[in-house]
Order: sequence, then structure tokens, then C-alpha cells
Amino acid sequence: MIIRKYRLAALAAAVTGLTATLVAGGPAQAAPAADDQALIDAARTYFTGENALLVDGGTAATKAAELAKDLDVATPFRAERNDRVEAREQLRGINELAGVRYSAVDTDLTRLGPARTEGDTARISVREHTTYTFAGAKDDPYSYTVRHDLSFARSGDGWALSRIVTQDGPANLATPHKLDPQELGNVRELAAQLRTDSAVRKDERLADPARKEGAADAVAKAADEVRPTAAYDYRAMVDFATRHATPQPEDNVPYERDTNDCTNFISHALAAGGWAEEVGWYQSDSAWWYNFNPWPFPDNHSYTWGGAVNWQRFARDESERVYELSGPSGLGIADVVQFEIFGYSDPGEPGHTMMVTDFTADGTPKMSYHTTDTLNKPISEILAAHDDGERFWYFRT
Repeated sequence: MIIRKYRLAALAAAVTGLTATLVAGGPAQAAPAADDQALIDAARTYFTGENALLVDGGTAATKAAELAKDLDVATPFRAERNDRVEAREQLRGINELAGVRYSAVDTDLTRLGPARTEGDTARISVREHTTYTFAGAKDDPYSYTVRHDLSFARSGDGWALSRIVTQDGPANLATPHKLDPQELGNVRELAAQLRTDSAVRKDERLADPARKEGAADAVAKAADEVRPTAAYDYRAMVDFATRHATPQPEDNVPYERDTNDCTNFISHALAAGGWAEEVGWYQSDSAWWYNFNPWPFPDNHSYTWGGAVNWQRFARDESERVYELSGPSGLGIADVVQFEIFGYSDPGEPGHTMMVTDFTADGTPKMSYHTTDTLNKPISEILAAHDDGERFWYFRT
């Protein structure tokens, strides 16, 4: 009995020693997993502050921006954060030249699934929905919805933001990039000219869709008298685009989205306003159609319905339903804008399609589009997001 008691005591001592070793951080101890809420809170602090950099002063915006600048970030991300901050400060100045000012911003993040922890790295996916309020006017707000994959690195007892990967569409549709001095000078000049030209043509901008159909348009004469041959309901086009630009809940659009949904979205808006479908081979530039197929069969459409360059060839060249304008100041309500994206679209061809759905108080066009889902974004911000040499096309519908 004495021997048995001794062995039990020795076993208990051994277990106690092993437990102490594990608690003290021995090799068998697992690192704690990331706390989902802590990651979301850090991401919300960052995006809220970054977005506040575009707001025209105010204590709340200034405080939010400072919190974002002071947020703990991993060393590899610091240079990128500085560039992102500077890009937004540049953009604010460009907006001011274009007559665009924001008085407030609201940013909300929704977690998309739980955080994933692998050693000293944590990852989480979020959906950002941000709304900007225009200053000094009763303008409808500008908003967008976009998804991000965020990475964090362990930092002491917490986590430091180390990477942001934006998922929806080319990143420059949602994330402005820092401009070099030459680019910045060119865009600032363009923004100032846009404001001047828009003010001159403020009464001609066709902000009221009901006026557009019968308006005398001098640009038509410069375009060899090319005119649409049918009367369209421009209010219906705009209503469709604004209703479904940033759908809540997600994906409540009345059609099947494409992976890159911008031209598909605009085609549906145009169809809502009376553009007639044209039957034909799905790869033909003279066809333009969308088939709503019964479940479980997927919908399908012509290349021209969902492809930016195919749509351009159909709308401008084959059907002559649109003609080109010389620049953004000539845009009217429900007009369509396309642009080239280096590294994404083929050289000299459009990679994105969007529609004019409103104007600022000074007459700057506001654009709505998908991929990313965006409502009423001032075109000054879109022009600022592009490299020198990327071409724009402005179409009267």
C-alpha cells in the first residue's frame, strides 16, 4: 500500500509539472485564435477613417481620420496605408475643384463568415457599405457596396492590419490610387474644366428625363445628325439603375448577375426605358438580347448585352442608338459612359460601362454602375482614378 501511494503521488507530480510547462508556454501550447469582433472593429476603424478623409472638415470626420492613421498596422502595410491616405487627400482636392463636397460619411461593415486563424496570421472577409452626404445641397447621396478580404498579423496581444484585397471588379473602381505629380496636375486641370463647362451648360444638361427626348442638341450636328430613331423613357432607365445599383439585401436584382456585371446591368436599365431587343446569333454585334429561362436553367444573353466592347459595337456602330459626345460636360441624364482599364481590358477597348443617374448642384454628372455596386458617384472621382492614356467614351442615348 505504501508503494502504491508513492507511485500515485509521483504520477500526480509528473502531471502537475507537465501542466505547468504547458501553461508557461511550452511547445505544445496553441496560440489563441483571433477574435472576430476585434478584427471587425479594427477594420471598421480603418475604413471609416479612410473614407472620412473625403469629408469637408468637421470634428467627427477629423477624429475618424486620425484614428485610422493611428491604427496598429503591420510593417508591410504601412507604405500602402500612407499611399491610400494620400490618394484620398488628393481626391478631396480634385473634388473641390469639380465643385463636389461631402458633409458626412457613414461606413458599415458586415462580416462574411468567421475569421480564419493560421499561426500568427488571421483573415476575415467583409462587405463594406458606405454612403456620402453631399454638402450644401439636397442631392441624393453617393453610396457603394464592395467586398474586401482582410489579413492581420499578430502584434503582441492583438492583431495588426496587414493587407486589404478588394474583391469586386478592378480595384480602382472602389479604391483610388495615389497619383504622381504629372497625373495629379492633369486631373486637377480636368476637374476644374469640368466644373466650368458644366456650369456653362447647366441649363442644357437635361437633368429632367422628360426634357431629353425633345431637346434640341447641337452636338447632334457635330455627329453627322445621328439621332436615335425611337422615343425612350429615360426616367424608367434611371429608376431601374438607381433602384438596383446597390441592392439591399444583396443580389435582389431582377436578373442573373454576370461575374463582371457592369454592362449587363446597364443593358437592363436601357431595356427598361424602351430599347428593343434584337434577335440573332449570340456572338453577333448586330444582336442584343437577354433570355429569362425557367429554373433550373440559367439565363443567357448575347455578347453585346453583357460585354463592354460588344455593347459599344452594337449601340454605336450597328444600331446607331447612341452617338459620341466630346466630353463629360455634355452628358445628359441616362447617357452612358465607358472607359478603358489598363491591364484589364484590351488596349484601346472599353472595360467598364456606367450610366448618368443624377447631377450635383453645379452640374457634375453622377454615375451608377455594378462591379462594384455604386450609386451616384461623381464623375470627378472616376476620372481621378485612372492612369494617363486610359480612354473614355461618352454616349448620348
